[in-house]
Amino acid sequence: MAEPAGSGVRLTRNTLSMLGARTLMALAGLVSLPVVYQHLGPREFGVWVLLSGLLAMAAVLDLGFGSALVREVAAAGEDTDPVTVRRLLGLGLAWGVLLGLLVLGALAAGWPWISHLLRLGDLTRDAWHATLWLVLGVVAGGVEVPWRAVLEGVQRYSALAAVTGATAVLGAVLAITAVRLGGGLVALAACTATTGVLRTALLAATAEHRHRHLAPRPGRLSRRDLRRVTGYGLRVQVSSGAGAMNVEFDRLVVGGFFGPTVAGAVDLGVRLLNLLRLPPGFALLVLFPAAVRRTVTGGRAWLDAFYLTAVRHLTLFLAPAAAALMVSADPLVRLWLGHPVPWAAATIAVLAPAYALNLVTGAATIVARVEGRPGLETRYVLLSVLLNLALTVPLLVLVGPLGVPLATALGIVLATGYFVVHFHRATARPLRPTLRTLWPPVAAATGAGLATAALAGLLPDGPGRLGAGLAVAARATLTLALTAVPLTLCGYLRADERTRLRSLAGAARAAVVPVGGRR
Repeated sequence: MAEPAGSGVRLTRNTLSMLGARTLMALAGLVSLPVVYQHLGPREFGVWVLLSGLLAMAAVLDLGFGSALVREVAAAGEDTDPVTVRRLLGLGLAWGVLLGLLVLGALAAGWPWISHLLRLGDLTRDAWHATLWLVLGVVAGGVEVPWRAVLEGVQRYSALAAVTGATAVLGAVLAITAVRLGGGLVALAACTATTGVLRTALLAATAEHRHRHLAPRPGRLSRRDLRRVTGYGLRVQVSSGAGAMNVEFDRLVVGGFFGPTVAGAVDLGVRLLNLLRLPPGFALLVLFPAAVRRTVTGGRAWLDAFYLTAVRHLTLFLAPAAAALMVSADPLVRLWLGHPVPWAAATIAVLAPAYALNLVTGAATIVARVEGRPGLETRYVLLSVLLNLALTVPLLVLVGPLGVPLATALGIVLATGYFVVHFHRATARPLRPTLRTLWPPVAAATGAGLATAALAGLLPDGPGRLGAGLAVAARATLTLALTAVPLTLCGYLRADERTRLRSLAGAARAAVVPVGGRR
């Protein structure tokens, strides 16, 4: 079957729509979190962070159905029995409900121990009521999985983006309203659960309306189908679950050792850092089902070319972005919250390069999953978690709360290096072309970051959000410029890429100069 002529246009539209939705979600968080932090206070906000992290860890125990069902729907063709696909989607729906009940039972049984471990103190009662609302959100998220898989699998990302973006904005409005009216943890959790339920209902209605033939339904499945989906899903589950452990485990450890206030500060840094992950993370999400379909017609040759192209684009974006975030961490936090939060800035500086390296390997992850070999990533993710666990306590003792994100960063870097080598050996792909693609942007961004850090004292800065914004603009612009110069001189950047950089530089000057003039 020939590839549709408009597939490139559709892929671009899908990427932009999902990026737009996630941009809305990021902006909603950037606007709402400072308000929530201000009204709850550092300690109660820290408790909120710990509860959210605890439930987020439970929510990832979806047996990998999310990715497995997307793959089933994306690979479905004229020869695929739609009844089987619908029954597989029904299985995912049933597990989502069961998971919520299991989480509720586990939390109820272990709540006295959990409240003591997280140092909830006089907030224990409110925290429990908030947890009940958050469990409802977990159930809604589980029920959402098959409906989301339908929309992702058939690449209806515009509808998915519209629902997720709109509900994110609604959730931010509800959260701001709740805390400004004097609501605490329970009101905030109720807003979160309400938003989750509404999002699930809208996604289900959209998928049912557009693709009724793929609506989930109960039914008996053959052992072969069960083995295929659960085998693939469980391997993805190990990877995604272990990845979530690296993020959420940090919050819980910091909260257990240093209390909710420090945990909340560290979480603020992680949330800002997630801006780095927004564009490449969702480009990878959109590329996965598209790569499954294109590989059917293009074969191994197309997949190999896709891999190197994806590595190039990811590295060109992530290497300078990580360097800019590191040198701008302190003013970036001041710009967001209106005052410095040292633990948040330190967390950004420590984790940014590790997150960037991990995201670059997302191209290899897509290739492995397209080829039906998600187990290739399982070892390195598990290794990352084990290294994190082994390094956390020694580094925590040596450097305090900063040792927790530092252990995570070291675990990610060492495990990612292992994965890159293992992936190329297992798939019989040469490593040298990948390294040739990687090293110029990484070297240029590293040098640019060091130079900008050395010159930071000479760059504009000042009190308040205006001074912080000027500092962020100056440091980020200098870092990006110093990265682009050697890449241009050595011929790494193509002509079209140089043109786009000149356009971005002009836009940056137009944004910075008026601010400097007013200052």
